[in-house]
Amino acid sequence: MRIAFVSIPRFACAVEVLRSPQLARQPLIVGDAEQPKRVFDCSLQALRQGVRSGMAFRKATSLCPEAVVVPADPVIYRNLWERVLAALDDITPEIDDQDPGSAYLNVSGLERHYRNERALCQRIIDAIKDASGLAASVGVAGGKFTSFAASVGLAPSQLEIVPLGSETGFLAPLPASLLPVEPEIIDRLCILGLAQIGDVAAFTPQELQSQFGFEGRRLWQLANGIDEEPLHLKSRAESLSSSMSFEAAVAGIDVMVAVAKQLLSRLRSLLRGRAIRELVLQAELTSGRGWERRLVFREAVSESERLAFLLRSTLQNAPPPMAVRSLSLRLSGLTGETGKQLSLGERGRLQRQLEESIRQLKARYGYSPVFRCVDVEPWSVIPEERQILVESDV
Repeated sequence: MRIAFVSIPRFACAVEVLRSPQLARQPLIVGDAEQPKRVFDCSLQALRQGVRSGMAFRKATSLCPEAVVVPADPVIYRNLWERVLAALDDITPEIDDQDPGSAYLNVSGLERHYRNERALCQRIIDAIKDASGLAASVGVAGGKFTSFAASVGLAPSQLEIVPLGSETGFLAPLPASLLPVEPEIIDRLCILGLAQIGDVAAFTPQELQSQFGFEGRRLWQLANGIDEEPLHLKSRAESLSSSMSFEAAVAGIDVMVAVAKQLLSRLRSLLRGRAIRELVLQAELTSGRGWERRLVFREAVSESERLAFLLRSTLQNAPPPMAVRSLSLRLSGLTGETGKQLSLGERGRLQRQLEESIRQLKARYGYSPVFRCVDVEPWSVIPEERQILVESDV
């Protein structure tokens, strides 16, 4: 098997530089929106000054006070990476998606459609550039680890191909810290003076097993370019999407609701009798940042009235923080419609109204504010132990 590792290092920073090219020559820190605030990503210049992803924001700015700080925009990052995956899917359907900015591809046999593997790698780089504007590097080898190691140190748009049978020699001078094993094992390799992968490969499997147990044999295999880990393929779920851009920024909620309903109307005919399990509403703000609201349903929904009600409630209860330039709607988790036995009489109608009200409260707050009593120890002499309150979905 031939595996290609596609890498766009520091993906969030690469996207921010793509949006604002003047950031390319400056230390950059991308901060998340959570509290306490931490580093979401950082540029190579900031990395060299000690900044790391996940580091407390205050410590990062003290290490690199001259860094330009921008807020993270996960909506834009995810959408751009989805474009990259769609472009790669046109080349090979077997994709092991790791994180935004890295993926393994099964490229076995594809070189027959190109002049050679180098032309295939260049096709991958060009496809990513055309789809996203980002420059990727590609390493190709006979296994996941060797292909990853081949991509380490490559500049954007560069490629590295490890011929079959040369894996051990290629890996030998590389640092042992690249080996995908537990940090404790890397520390022990350092204590033993095994700084390079070739130092590890020089031992026999039995010698490594005597020091590292079952992991010893895997260490020997990885150091010799033998990686039996398969690709973990993720099925790409079918989805329907539609968007609308505005000539002038829109801030009115009523206008947004009307546009969202129009987008839903466009997609309704494409459902062809199917139901959905997830609804995603996105907007591009006037600041250039992204805004997103995602609703996941416990049961598949197909009723247009309910979907329109959910869209309206979402925009009214949690509107975008500023005017928007565009609005998009995506329906995913497509499945066949299922029948539901309806109750007769007034009680059934009131029950459905109650269930819908609780769903909307849960969509707004992220949890159900309605609780119900459940018997735990009804025989207990302590009243507080007889029943407990649990969150209710109905």
